[in-house]
Amino acid sequence: MRAVLVSPPTPGAKWVEDAPSPVLTPGSVRVGVLECGVCGTDRDIVSGLYGTPPQGQTSLILGHENFGRVREVGEGVSGFRVGDYVVATVRRGCGRCHMCQNNSSDLCETGEFTERGIRGRDGYMAEEYVETPEYLVKVPRSLRDIAVLMEPLSVVEKAVLMGERQISLWERPARVGTHPGPYRALVVGTGAVGLLAGLVLRAEGYDVVAIDRHDDTPASELLTRAGVRHINVAEGMQKIAPEGRFQLIVEAAGSPQLDFELFRSLSPNGVLVLTGIPPAGATFPVSAGEILRTAVLENQVMAGSVNANRDYFLRGMRHLRRFRKLWGDLPGRIITARRPFSEFGEAVAAKGADTIKTVLTWSGA
Repeated sequence: MRAVLVSPPTPGAKWVEDAPSPVLTPGSVRVGVLECGVCGTDRDIVSGLYGTPPQGQTSLILGHENFGRVREVGEGVSGFRVGDYVVATVRRGCGRCHMCQNNSSDLCETGEFTERGIRGRDGYMAEEYVETPEYLVKVPRSLRDIAVLMEPLSVVEKAVLMGERQISLWERPARVGTHPGPYRALVVGTGAVGLLAGLVLRAEGYDVVAIDRHDDTPASELLTRAGVRHINVAEGMQKIAPEGRFQLIVEAAGSPQLDFELFRSLSPNGVLVLTGIPPAGATFPVSAGEILRTAVLENQVMAGSVNANRDYFLRGMRHLRRFRKLWGDLPGRIITARRPFSEFGEAVAAKGADTIKTVLTWSGA
């Protein structure tokens, strides 16, 4: 079959016509890939920054944001049939820790997990893949044109829920009835993850501000249409000072220096959830005493959130329906380009303020 291969840590990727087709086994499903999204993780792997081929292989099929159609159902499989639209999750648990044994591979405690298209398991930039039903989510035909967004949206769903649960924990002793909303939220970064975070929070009734370092981009236009206030902070974080402080901050920029600055925008009892992954070697001076003192005195929480399990994909599917009801064609406009798989090189290189999400498609998909 045709596929996009990488050989980390060697930089670069190649298009091949003769990658081995996966073998359908009893209890599994063969899926024909229709679309695969491109993200910063893919760019980092192509750059040689990380990525691990499956055991015994020298190359890895790239890609983890996916959408496809069932081609064949193995013996013993129920709940799926040929023609079903599906999205597959990314991480596969270690099978040993109690988190993975309870369908929470995103919280794996041993670190011995694998990830499709990233770490130890081939991904979805190929004509087809084989998977077991527990890692597949059926997609209604009505969402077929935007279903490829479900993987990045699942990351957002987990991050937002993590923050909300912490806030509700603080409120519970004094709360009678519903929370004294609306809460105020700040979204940091307006790539696909940040944009989707803004939409989820608005759909849930938050008063939302989103910041980046650009004016008048496709992302800022979509956020404004959804009722999110967009602010360009290229000249400094003082630009958001008039907005006050926020109960929930969702960070999707991957800047460690900015992450610590964000504490100044966090309200008492507030939660800062980090989804961006900064360079491991980044160093800079920080006012640690001031930040940590305030965090203690004001009950502030910083939490990291990575990957997502099947439950968050299901939450994401519900929100895609909600987005359509609230804003019509807006979710479809998050996909700023669709390219054939043979143009993967151009797709990986596509980056900038005018690009939100580039998607690779198979001819005729």
